[in-house]
Amino acid sequence: MTQKITLFSLLSTLFFSFAALQAEEKQTPYLLNLGIGIFDIVKDPNNLLLQAEFRSFIKSFPYARPLFGIMGTDQGVFYVYGGMALDIFLGKRVALTPSFAPGIYTKGGGKNLHFPLEFRSSMELSYIFSNQGRIGAQFYHLSNASIGSKNPGVEALVFFYSIPFFPKQKAKA
Repeated sequence: MTQKITLFSLLSTLFFSFAALQAEEKQTPYLLNLGIGIFDIVKDPNNLLLQAEFRSFIKSFPYARPLFGIMGTDQGVFYVYGGMALDIFLGKRVALTPSFAPGIYTKGGGKNLHFPLEFRSSMELSYIFSNQGRIGAQFYHLSNASIGSKNPGVEALVFFYSIPFFPKQKAKA
């Protein structure tokens, strides 16, 4: 077991060092993700989902992205959240991005998740254009982590486009 932990730690350190070097090669943009998809795709795939998400970055850790977003469905479900995403670059044009975001969920006429605090864990795969915009797909799970009376959870599939915009650079004297 100790060998596995040591190997995992070593690989993680190498990976994050490589990712940091990759991220420093170009200016990191803010991203505005606009998405459309299917809410409750596993049990009731008839619910349209719309999502908007803003992703910033941390200058000293440029592949980490704080995120804030809002999601709604045609059933009146509403979810506002904030969390963290991590860009893992698979070459120059592809990013694998896991994220985690707690938020407030209201069921409207949709699925009852039995607690207002829900946790979103997601994985996305995107293609990065030369202007740093992205197109991709995101799959996520919402769950109350069993802090509610029940924990049914729900899955969603979202197709998105990320609009890049760059922070203003301070003029060098």
